[in-house]
Amino acid sequence: MSRRRPRLLRPAIALATASILGVGAAIAFGAVPGNSANLPQGSHHGSTVQPVAGSAGDDELEMTTAQAAKYASTLGKPATKKRRHGSTPTPGPSATPSSTPAPTAPTSPTSTSTPTDTSTPDHTMTPGATMTMPAGDWIPVDAAAWKAQLEEFEALTPRTPPATAKKNPEFNATCTYSHSGNNDPIVFPGQTGKSHLHSFFGNESTDANSTTEDLMKFTSTTCRPTEDHSAYWMPSLTDKSTGQKVEPKELIVYYGSLLEDKTKTVPMPNGMRMVVGDAKKQEATPVGTVNQFWCAGGPADGVARSDDGNWPVCQDNGSLHFLQRFPDCWDGKNLDSPDHKSHVAYGAQGTCPAAFPVRIPAVTFVVNYDTEGTQAGFELASGMASSMHFDGFFAWDTKTMADLVKSCVNQLVTCNKEKQF
Repeated sequence: MSRRRPRLLRPAIALATASILGVGAAIAFGAVPGNSANLPQGSHHGSTVQPVAGSAGDDELEMTTAQAAKYASTLGKPATKKRRHGSTPTPGPSATPSSTPAPTAPTSPTSTSTPTDTSTPDHTMTPGATMTMPAGDWIPVDAAAWKAQLEEFEALTPRTPPATAKKNPEFNATCTYSHSGNNDPIVFPGQTGKSHLHSFFGNESTDANSTTEDLMKFTSTTCRPTEDHSAYWMPSLTDKSTGQKVEPKELIVYYGSLLEDKTKTVPMPNGMRMVVGDAKKQEATPVGTVNQFWCAGGPADGVARSDDGNWPVCQDNGSLHFLQRFPDCWDGKNLDSPDHKSHVAYGAQGTCPAAFPVRIPAVTFVVNYDTEGTQAGFELASGMASSMHFDGFFAWDTKTMADLVKSCVNQLVTCNKEKQF
């Protein structure tokens, strides 16, 4: 299925022209940062791609605004053309069987001590304040359920993609805003009102008490495909000039592969929980800071900065964006860990670390806010712009994810939100 060429990002620093291609294509052309390694230079449909410096900082991919904008332009979704009329990407899945690692029996490491939580249910944090996060628990995977999920994946015959299919190993869930609440079923499970305010996407039932079973039972969702029952969330954003919340217009969750042998990618275990970013990080984010908010439409760093220097002010028809990527290697044992990060890791040099042998899809969140910014700037419910973070509680119809991984990622072709090539 053909795709329309996106309206391109137009920053003064010459953001490259790019088709609506996925993560895989960028990798094939050396255009997407891989894990903690530097982004190699390459040419993508005539565009020059500059290296992106990675960082082991918080075990996360770090990019400048311009680099993030370039990266986003390769993710299968064009930059928003109009502030009030954003475009929606088109469909795609299909792939070849891949070898899958044998399931590992779960272990239950002793949880670290759980400190007394001192966070409050305030909607916003005071800039410069530190948020106290309670330690969670190791949550072992159900070995029988994981084995069954792998067997279902192995038994599935991939769909045959047409010759015209885009050669990029990815599929996506395209989601709209669902609801807000002072809840976080990963960090504060079962503690209603304990968290700072979050904006939720996907499963409309998500609250502090949500479990994998709940997400699979109460499946009403704001995402497409509807077989994605996952819950996705982030700290809510407030416009300082009005005191009003600014809810994201759209969240696109890309599932792809950044590793060399994409045929070894297997579905994510149902019930996987991950957090990326640091809600406790309260630092200034001036121009040039890695992992900052950026503009689609006009210069990535904006035509101006907010009074505090931490937020870009986009030009007319531009809109505020943020991008972060989750780890793509799993320990094969635990669905969550005390810090919600230690059960997963980023691949490096095209493969996974020995302690994290299971290659799961590389998940990238790209969020689009329907605002071009203000001189007064914004505030996150977690505090300063540097505290931006994303939570993913993954729950899919297992046969659907198996098909999308095998038909799309393993076969190095792109599938859209309608599960089509």
